Amino acid sequence: MNEKEIRQVNSKLMQNAEVVYLATVDGDGFPQVRAMVNLRNASLNPSAVKAFEGHDDFLMYLTTHKSSDKVKHIKTNPNASVYFCDSKERCGLLLTGKIEIASDAKLKKDLWQDRWVKHFPTGPDDPEYIVLRFTASFVKGWSP
Repeated sequence: MNEKEIRQVNSKLMQNAEVVYLATVDGDGFPQVRAMVNLRNASLNPSAVKAFEGHDDFLMYLTTHKSSDKVKHIKTNPNASVYFCDSKERCGLLLTGKIEIASDAKLKKDLWQDRWVKHFPTGPDDPEYIVLRFTASFVKGWSP
């Protein structure tokens, strides 16, 4: 496969995976992995997809609670990995890079999903609702 074909396969996987797995590094240096909402999946998060337009193919936004352990990890160590997979197709995509808290209020509103009100009762302005921006520096994919 040439680079264009590889990017197309990976882009399709990122757009179709139901969840994305985020690994952060805890205070003892151990990885902590958890499943998160894949905001690139247009069928599950239609309003969020526009936030990715015009950006790097591998840019990832994730949302979480400000008081979560992952945020504590990120503040101490911004090294992280994001993993997408499709077990039926036996393919995966590993992104390794840096993650940070994004403070852009417009981005928070663009990514907001109404179903999250049960977690963030005051909506996109809820002080517990934050956006994480992951920027990949290493990409590795698997495909049959």
